[in-house]
Amino acid sequence: MSVEIGALRCANHPDRETMLRCNKCDKPICVQCAVRTPVGYRCRECVRQQQAIYYNENSFDPLIAGIIGLALGVVAGLLAFAFLRILGWFSIIGAIFIGPALGGLIAEAVRRGVGRRRGRYLKASAAAACIVGILLGGLLLYGGPALLAAGLVGVARVLPALLFRIDVVIVAVLSASTIFARLL
Repeated sequence: MSVEIGALRCANHPDRETMLRCNKCDKPICVQCAVRTPVGYRCRECVRQQQAIYYNENSFDPLIAGIIGLALGVVAGLLAFAFLRILGWFSIIGAIFIGPALGGLIAEAVRRGVGRRRGRYLKASAAAACIVGILLGGLLLYGGPALLAAGLVGVARVLPALLFRIDVVIVAVLSASTIFARLL
C-alpha cells in the first residue's frame, strides 16, 4: 500500500509548488517568499514580527539622529579640512584613518542621543546628515563671512573646490559608512 502525498502550495502564491516551510509558523512558502535568516528560512510575516520587536525607536529618533549627525559632522568637517591641509601629500592616508574614527565617535553620540533605541531609519539619517555637515564645515571654514557677503555666487564658486578635495571626500564617505555600519 503506497500513500501519495500531495504537493505543498505556497501560501502567498497558490499556483507554485514548494517543499519549503517557514521554520517558525510552519506555513508553506516558495523560494520567492522565503527570507533566509541565520536559523533557517522564514516567511516575510514572521520576519516582520521579529523586526517589530527588535526596532524600538520613537517617532522623533531619526530627526534627533540627523541633528546630532549634522552638528557633529560640521565639527568633523572643520577638523578634517583644517587637519588634512596640514598633512599635505599624506592627507589621503590620514583621511583613511580619520574617517572611520570620526564616524565611530558620531555613531556613539547618536546612539546615546536617542537613548540606545534601535530603528530602521536612524543610520540613514545620521549618515546623510554627517556628509552634509562635513561639507558645511568646509564651507564655514573657507567661506566664513566672505561667503555670506557673496551669497549664492560665492557658494557656487567655493563648492566645486570643496567637493573635489579627495581627502575630505574619503573622510566623509568613510565616516558615513562607519555610522551606517555601527548603528543597528
